[in-house]
Amino acid sequence: MRIPLEPSPFERRLFRSLFWLVAAVIYLPIIVMMIFSFNASKFQTMPFRRFTLDWYERVFADPQYTEGLVNSLLVSGAVSVIATAIAFLCAYALANAEFPGKTLVTVFVLAPLAVPLILIGIGMRLYFTSLGAGPSLPLAAAGQVIYVMPLAILNLRNRLAQIPKSQEEAAWALGASRVRSLFEIVLPNCKFALTATLILTFTFAFDEFVIAYFLTNFSITLPIKIWTSLVTGFDPAVNAVGTMVFLFSLALGLTAQLLFLRERRS
Repeated sequence: MRIPLEPSPFERRLFRSLFWLVAAVIYLPIIVMMIFSFNASKFQTMPFRRFTLDWYERVFADPQYTEGLVNSLLVSGAVSVIATAIAFLCAYALANAEFPGKTLVTVFVLAPLAVPLILIGIGMRLYFTSLGAGPSLPLAAAGQVIYVMPLAILNLRNRLAQIPKSQEEAAWALGASRVRSLFEIVLPNCKFALTATLILTFTFAFDEFVIAYFLTNFSITLPIKIWTSLVTGFDPAVNAVGTMVFLFSLALGLTAQLLFLRERRS
Protein backbone atom coordinates (compact mmCIF):
# COMPACT_ATOMS: atom_id res chain seq x y z
CA MET A 1 0.00 0.00 0.00
CA ARG A 2 1.43 3.34 -1.05
CA ILE A 3 1.47 6.05 1.58
CA PRO A 4 1.26 9.60 0.16
CA LEU A 5 4.23 11.71 1.22
CA GLU A 6 2.78 15.06 0.17
CA PRO A 7 -0.36 16.54 1.77
CA SER A 8 -3.36 16.95 -0.47
CA PRO A 9 -4.57 20.44 -1.51
CA PHE A 10 -7.39 20.17 1.03
CA GLU A 11 -4.93 19.32 3.81
CA ARG A 12 -2.72 22.25 2.84
CA ARG A 13 -5.68 24.63 3.02
CA LEU A 14 -6.73 23.12 6.35
CA PHE A 15 -3.27 23.46 7.89
CA ARG A 16 -2.94 27.01 6.52
CA SER A 17 -6.30 27.96 7.98
CA LEU A 18 -5.39 26.46 11.37
CA PHE A 19 -2.10 28.36 11.35
CA TRP A 20 -3.75 31.71 10.70
CA LEU A 21 -6.47 30.95 13.26
CA VAL A 22 -3.89 30.25 15.97
CA ALA A 23 -1.87 33.32 14.95
CA ALA A 24 -5.00 35.48 15.15
CA VAL A 25 -5.90 34.17 18.62
CA ILE A 26 -2.37 34.90 19.86
CA TYR A 27 -1.57 38.20 18.19
CA LEU A 28 -4.88 40.02 17.71
CA PRO A 29 -5.15 40.99 21.41
CA ILE A 30 -1.57 42.28 21.27
CA ILE A 31 -2.31 44.32 18.14
CA VAL A 32 -5.40 45.81 19.81
CA MET A 33 -3.32 46.70 22.86
CA MET A 34 -0.69 48.39 20.69
CA ILE A 35 -3.34 50.40 18.81
CA PHE A 36 -5.00 51.67 21.98
CA SER A 37 -1.64 52.62 23.48
CA PHE A 38 -1.72 55.56 21.02
CA ASN A 39 -5.37 56.44 21.66
CA ALA A 40 -6.03 59.63 23.65
CA SER A 41 -9.21 58.18 25.15
CA LYS A 42 -9.02 56.59 28.60
CA PHE A 43 -11.47 53.92 27.49
CA GLN A 44 -10.73 51.14 25.00
CA THR A 45 -13.60 51.93 22.69
CA MET A 46 -13.88 52.82 19.05
CA PRO A 47 -13.79 55.09 17.17
CA PHE A 48 -10.18 56.06 17.69
CA ARG A 49 -10.18 59.47 19.37
CA ARG A 50 -6.80 60.95 18.39
CA PHE A 51 -3.16 59.93 18.25
CA THR A 52 -1.14 60.62 21.42
CA LEU A 53 2.07 59.62 23.19
CA ASP A 54 0.79 60.72 26.60
CA TRP A 55 0.50 57.18 27.95
CA TYR A 56 4.14 56.47 27.12
CA GLU A 57 5.20 59.68 28.86
CA ARG A 58 3.10 58.67 31.85
CA VAL A 59 4.92 55.33 32.10
CA PHE A 60 8.33 56.99 32.33
CA ALA A 61 7.00 59.63 34.73
CA ASP A 62 5.58 57.05 37.16
CA PRO A 63 8.26 56.03 39.71
CA GLN A 64 6.57 52.67 40.32
CA TYR A 65 6.94 51.70 36.66
CA THR A 66 10.58 52.79 36.57
CA GLU A 67 11.30 51.00 39.86
CA GLY A 68 9.65 47.84 38.55
CA LEU A 69 11.65 48.10 35.32
CA VAL A 70 14.95 48.49 37.18
CA ASN A 71 14.14 45.57 39.47
CA SER A 72 13.16 43.38 36.50
CA LEU A 73 16.39 44.23 34.67
CA LEU A 74 18.52 43.48 37.74
CA VAL A 75 16.77 40.20 38.53
CA SER A 76 16.68 39.05 34.91
CA GLY A 77 20.34 39.89 34.38
CA ALA A 78 21.39 37.94 37.47
CA VAL A 79 19.12 35.02 36.57
CA SER A 80 20.42 34.78 33.00
CA VAL A 81 24.09 34.76 34.05
CA ILE A 82 23.65 32.30 36.94
CA ALA A 83 21.32 29.95 35.05
CA THR A 84 23.50 29.89 31.93
CA ALA A 85 26.69 29.23 33.92
CA ILE A 86 25.15 26.35 35.87
CA ALA A 87 23.38 25.04 32.77
CA PHE A 88 26.62 24.99 30.77
CA LEU A 89 28.40 22.82 33.35
CA CYS A 90 25.38 20.55 33.69
CA ALA A 91 24.95 20.26 29.91
CA TYR A 92 28.68 19.51 29.48
CA ALA A 93 28.40 16.66 31.99
CA LEU A 94 25.24 15.27 30.41
CA ALA A 95 26.73 15.47 26.91
CA ASN A 96 30.10 13.87 27.73
CA ALA A 97 29.94 11.82 30.91
CA GLU A 98 28.68 8.28 31.14
CA PHE A 99 27.47 7.12 34.54
CA PRO A 100 24.76 4.86 35.98
CA GLY A 101 21.38 6.53 36.14
CA LYS A 102 22.25 9.21 33.57
CA THR A 103 18.76 9.10 32.05
CA LEU A 104 17.17 9.46 35.48
CA VAL A 105 19.41 12.42 36.32
CA THR A 106 18.55 14.06 32.99
CA VAL A 107 14.83 13.67 33.68
CA PHE A 108 15.29 15.09 37.18
CA VAL A 109 17.22 18.11 35.90
CA LEU A 110 14.64 18.87 33.22
CA ALA A 111 11.64 18.17 35.48
CA PRO A 112 10.92 21.87 36.28
CA LEU A 113 9.73 22.26 32.68
CA ALA A 114 6.76 20.04 33.52
CA VAL A 115 6.03 21.57 36.95
CA PRO A 116 3.43 24.38 37.04
CA LEU A 117 4.99 27.71 37.95
CA ILE A 118 2.49 28.25 40.74
CA LEU A 119 3.78 25.10 42.48
CA ILE A 120 7.37 26.30 42.21
CA GLY A 121 6.41 29.69 43.61
CA ILE A 122 4.33 28.33 46.50
CA GLY A 123 6.86 25.60 47.31
CA MET A 124 9.79 27.99 47.46
CA ARG A 125 7.76 30.54 49.44
CA LEU A 126 6.88 27.93 52.09
CA TYR A 127 10.37 26.43 52.17
CA PHE A 128 12.31 29.66 52.54
CA THR A 129 9.76 31.04 55.01
CA SER A 130 10.37 27.98 57.17
CA LEU A 131 14.09 28.85 57.07
CA GLY A 132 13.36 32.40 58.19
CA ALA A 133 13.99 34.05 54.82
CA GLY A 134 11.34 36.57 53.87
CA PRO A 135 10.16 37.37 50.34
CA SER A 136 12.70 39.43 48.40
CA LEU A 137 14.15 40.04 44.95
CA PRO A 138 17.08 37.60 45.52
CA LEU A 139 14.56 34.92 46.46
CA ALA A 140 12.59 35.65 43.28
CA ALA A 141 15.82 35.38 41.30
CA ALA A 142 16.51 31.95 42.85
CA GLY A 143 13.07 30.75 41.85
CA GLN A 144 13.46 32.04 38.31
CA VAL A 145 16.84 30.32 37.98
CA ILE A 146 15.05 27.02 38.63
CA TYR A 147 12.42 28.02 36.08
CA VAL A 148 14.76 28.91 33.18
CA MET A 149 17.68 26.55 33.80
CA PRO A 150 16.15 23.43 32.15
CA LEU A 151 15.61 25.41 28.95
CA ALA A 152 19.22 26.60 29.05
CA ILE A 153 20.43 23.03 29.60
CA LEU A 154 18.51 21.76 26.58
CA ASN A 155 19.89 24.50 24.32
CA LEU A 156 23.49 24.06 25.43
CA ARG A 157 23.43 20.27 25.49
CA ASN A 158 22.32 20.19 21.86
CA ARG A 159 25.25 22.42 20.90
CA LEU A 160 27.80 20.53 23.01
CA ALA A 161 26.71 17.25 21.43
CA GLN A 162 27.69 18.67 18.01
CA ILE A 163 31.29 19.47 19.02
CA PRO A 164 33.65 16.64 17.95
CA LYS A 165 35.16 15.00 21.01
CA SER A 166 38.39 14.59 19.07
CA GLN A 167 39.13 18.31 19.51
CA GLU A 168 39.29 17.99 23.27
CA GLU A 169 41.16 14.72 23.08
CA ALA A 170 43.79 16.33 20.84
CA ALA A 171 44.21 19.15 23.38
CA TRP A 172 44.63 16.61 26.19
CA ALA A 173 47.22 14.70 24.14
CA LEU A 174 49.19 17.91 23.73
CA GLY A 175 49.28 18.42 27.50
CA ALA A 176 46.29 20.71 28.11
CA SER A 177 44.31 20.12 31.27
CA ARG A 178 40.58 19.49 31.18
CA VAL A 179 39.89 22.98 32.51
CA ARG A 180 42.13 24.60 29.89
CA SER A 181 40.58 22.60 27.06
CA LEU A 182 37.15 23.59 28.37
CA PHE A 183 38.00 27.28 28.17
CA GLU A 184 40.04 27.18 24.94
CA ILE A 185 38.22 24.51 22.94
CA VAL A 186 34.65 24.07 24.15
CA LEU A 187 33.68 27.62 25.12
CA PRO A 188 34.78 29.24 21.82
CA ASN A 189 32.74 26.63 19.95
CA CYS A 190 29.69 27.52 22.05
CA LYS A 191 29.97 31.31 21.99
CA PHE A 192 26.86 31.88 19.88
CA ALA A 193 24.83 29.28 21.80
CA LEU A 194 25.93 30.78 25.12
CA THR A 195 25.01 34.30 24.00
CA ALA A 196 21.65 33.12 22.68
CA THR A 197 20.99 31.24 25.92
CA LEU A 198 21.82 34.33 27.97
CA ILE A 199 19.35 36.35 25.91
CA LEU A 200 16.67 33.67 26.02
CA THR A 201 16.88 33.14 29.78
CA PHE A 202 16.89 36.91 30.31
CA THR A 203 13.71 37.21 28.24
CA PHE A 204 11.90 34.46 30.12
CA ALA A 205 12.93 35.86 33.51
CA PHE A 206 12.03 39.42 32.50
CA ASP A 207 8.48 38.41 31.54
CA GLU A 208 7.94 35.97 34.42
CA PHE A 209 5.13 36.89 36.82
CA VAL A 210 3.94 33.92 38.92
CA ILE A 211 7.20 33.10 40.74
CA ALA A 212 8.00 36.79 41.24
CA TYR A 213 4.51 37.34 42.69
CA PHE A 214 4.98 34.67 45.37
CA LEU A 215 8.62 35.41 46.19
CA THR A 216 8.65 39.20 46.41
CA ASN A 217 6.99 41.56 48.81
CA PHE A 218 7.47 45.32 48.52
CA SER A 219 10.18 45.29 45.82
CA ILE A 220 8.00 44.64 42.78
CA THR A 221 9.02 43.71 39.25
CA LEU A 222 7.51 45.19 36.11
CA PRO A 223 5.04 42.31 35.45
CA ILE A 224 3.76 42.66 39.03
CA LYS A 225 3.29 46.40 38.58
CA ILE A 226 1.31 45.78 35.38
CA TRP A 227 -0.87 43.23 37.16
CA THR A 228 -1.60 45.51 40.12
CA SER A 229 -2.50 48.33 37.70
CA LEU A 230 -5.07 46.06 36.08
CA VAL A 231 -6.69 44.68 39.23
CA THR A 232 -6.92 48.02 41.06
CA GLY A 233 -8.60 49.83 38.17
CA PHE A 234 -7.69 49.97 34.49
CA ASP A 235 -4.86 52.37 33.68
CA PRO A 236 -4.42 53.19 29.95
CA ALA A 237 -0.68 53.39 30.56
CA VAL A 238 -0.75 49.59 30.79
CA ASN A 239 -1.25 49.48 27.02
CA ALA A 240 1.90 51.54 26.54
CA VAL A 241 4.08 49.54 28.92
CA GLY A 242 2.67 46.28 27.52
CA THR A 243 3.58 47.37 24.00
CA MET A 244 7.12 48.26 25.03
CA VAL A 245 7.61 44.99 26.92
CA PHE A 246 6.27 42.97 23.96
CA LEU A 247 8.55 44.69 21.44
CA PHE A 248 11.54 44.38 23.78
CA SER A 249 10.91 40.67 24.38
CA LEU A 250 10.27 40.09 20.66
CA ALA A 251 13.57 41.74 19.74
CA LEU A 252 15.47 39.63 22.28
CA GLY A 253 13.76 36.45 21.12
CA LEU A 254 14.53 37.11 17.46
CA THR A 255 18.15 37.91 18.33
CA ALA A 256 18.49 34.63 20.23
CA GLN A 257 16.95 32.70 17.33
CA LEU A 258 19.34 34.30 14.84
CA LEU A 259 22.28 33.34 17.04
CA PHE A 260 21.07 29.74 17.24
CA LEU A 261 20.76 29.63 13.44
CA ARG A 262 24.26 31.05 13.04
CA GLU A 263 25.57 28.43 15.49
CA ARG A 264 24.05 25.62 13.41
CA ARG A 265 25.64 26.95 10.21
CA SER A 266 29.09 27.40 11.75
